[in-house]
Amino acid sequence: MDPLAIIGIVIGIIGLSLAVYFGVIGKRQGEITESEIKEIKKLLSDSSRSLPDIESYEDGLPEMNEKKRRTSLRKGLKAMKAYKYDEAIDYFKECIISGIKQSERLSLLLLVGNCFLSTSRLEEAERNYKEAEEVANRIGDKAGLSVILGNMGNLYQIKGEFEKAMENYQIIMDVHKELGDREGEAIDLNNMGIVYRIKGDSDKALEQHEQALKIHRDIGDREGEASALNNIGNIYRIKDNYDKALEKYEQALKIDRDIGNQKGEVKALGNLGSINYLMGEPDKALRYYQKSIGLCRKIGDIHGEAIGLDGIGIIYRKNGEFDKALEYHQKSLKLHREIGSRLGEARQLHNIGCVYEAKSEHDKALENYRLAFVIFEQIGASEEIIITKKNISLLEKASSLEN
Repeated sequence: MDPLAIIGIVIGIIGLSLAVYFGVIGKRQGEITESEIKEIKKLLSDSSRSLPDIESYEDGLPEMNEKKRRTSLRKGLKAMKAYKYDEAIDYFKECIISGIKQSERLSLLLLVGNCFLSTSRLEEAERNYKEAEEVANRIGDKAGLSVILGNMGNLYQIKGEFEKAMENYQIIMDVHKELGDREGEAIDLNNMGIVYRIKGDSDKALEQHEQALKIHRDIGDREGEASALNNIGNIYRIKDNYDKALEKYEQALKIDRDIGNQKGEVKALGNLGSINYLMGEPDKALRYYQKSIGLCRKIGDIHGEAIGLDGIGIIYRKNGEFDKALEYHQKSLKLHREIGSRLGEARQLHNIGCVYEAKSEHDKALENYRLAFVIFEQIGASEEIIITKKNISLLEKASSLEN
């Protein structure tokens, strides 16, 4: 099962849902013009496309009475749109000053958290989201709180804390239905589908993703449509319906390229690499993975890069180039550990075990399988638990026969 969809990442890490939220205050002292408001609203909409599965919550815009802060906000949104997340974070933090309205603080903390999550800095993202959650609870902002919980659900997915993620999604699903927010409801369905897939219930996952796809198409949300298509492709891949999976991934890639959604493009490229490999086209798969990694490095997507490295490692292992395979899997493992992705870490340990088993280094293979198994059990990744347990059992039997 491809972790790119998790992210989704992306985000699918992958894949979440990520949200940009701004509150509303009344016009103040006539210091902000209608053209400025229009410009910032457009920047908010454009910058949200730099993140996958965005629920855009715009109930107007805080009319900052200081020109310097408005300038910093615009610069931050432009940097975010250009995938320059560190630069965006600095500008947004310049806007957070003492005495600002709580709705403004909530909005800015969410933007900062989104930037951290987009570059897979999970602890920093969680810290900002939790601070924003405190503000939302304090001022009674239910809609803002739903956005925060959605973001945190995606974060928990990446960390492998699936029960926490599902709990968040179920809470905000009720809020979105109450508010009549169909886009938010579709994102919740997609995210719940990802969790069901990871936990081994592919039929339930497919049901959730197809419901989400229908809503995205009904409301004309092409970015959401592409995300749902990627997720549906993942389910067909699990069900060994490779032609159907390929069809969905190609549809998603076309949409993402049409709308300029580079995060979504990364997801689709990685999925196309995976399915072409399974269909016996390793050269095509390698090209897709290399394109994905190049794009990830351009936009600072560490999680996506780790996934691409893993895919290349698998290809080298199947080709019998074991040293190269180990090199790529170890690079991927390092990145997963850096960003705190326990699911990604466990998958790389398992894949490293596969390489050592292919090299007939059974002790090292068992060591890595067992390390992976412990993590899979801790985070409740059902499918991986079954596969890894079987690998350990078979290898233990083979080792006992050898001895």
